[in-house]
Amino acid sequence: MKYSQCVAEETQGSHSENKVWKWHIQDPASQRLTWNKPPKSVLVIKKIRDASLLQPFKELCVFLTEVKNLIVYVEKKVLDDPAISDDETFATITKKFCTFREDLDDISNRVDFIICLGGDGTLLYASSLFQESVPPVVAFHLGSLGFLTPFKFDTYQSQVTQIIEGNAAIVLRMRLQVQVLKENWEKNGMVDEKGMILTSKDTGRSHKAMQYQVLNEVVVDRGPSSYLSNVDLFLDGHLITTVQGD
Repeated sequence: MKYSQCVAEETQGSHSENKVWKWHIQDPASQRLTWNKPPKSVLVIKKIRDASLLQPFKELCVFLTEVKNLIVYVEKKVLDDPAISDDETFATITKKFCTFREDLDDISNRVDFIICLGGDGTLLYASSLFQESVPPVVAFHLGSLGFLTPFKFDTYQSQVTQIIEGNAAIVLRMRLQVQVLKENWEKNGMVDEKGMILTSKDTGRSHKAMQYQVLNEVVVDRGPSSYLSNVDLFLDGHLITTVQGD
C-alpha cells in the first residue's frame, strides 16, 4: 500500500459560507530519498543456499566493500554456506563483513540501507528483521516472484551509486501490526525478547502478548488444536466481524 499525501486548499467564494475544497494528491514518483549524511553501512540479504545467487552476491559485496567502502552486514548463516566459506579468493572480502544472527542480534540502529537479492520472499523476510522502522530497501529481482522487487541486477552498480548519492525515488509502504494474546495460568511468567506479560487484577490470569510488524499479510493458524478457531476482527477498536475456520 502506497502512502499518498493529500493537501487541502480552501478557496473563498463571494460569500464566506461558500467554500470550495481542492485536493492535490502528491505523485509518489516525486518522493525522493535524501540522506542527512552519507550512508556508511548496508545490509545484504540473500536466499540461503541458492546457488544461482552466489555470483551476484559476491560481485555485489566486492563492489560495496572495495569500490564504495561501505560496511557490509551479512547474516552469519549466509557465510556458513560452504560455497562461500570454502572460497579462498572471496575470504579477503568476508573478513571485512559484520555478521549477525536472526532473533539474537539487534542491528536496527547500525544499518543505513538494505539490499535484497532474490524474490518477493526475500524482501518480506528483510521487513521481518526490523520490528520498528525499516531502512530504505532496494530489491533486485533474482527470484521467482518480482512484484515487489523492481530492480534488474545487471545495472546494480549505477543503481547502488544513485542510492548512495541520494538520487533515487522512494515508495513508502504501510505495515500491519499484529498482537497475539495467549492465556497464561501462572501469575509469574517469563518475559521473552518479543513479549510481555499482562496480568488481570480481577481473575489473576495473565496474558502473554506477542507483537509483530509485517509487510504483506497475516496468517492465523490454529496449530495442533483439533478445534475450529474464532477470530474477531477489529478496526480502530470496533468489532467488524467474527470468522470461524480451521
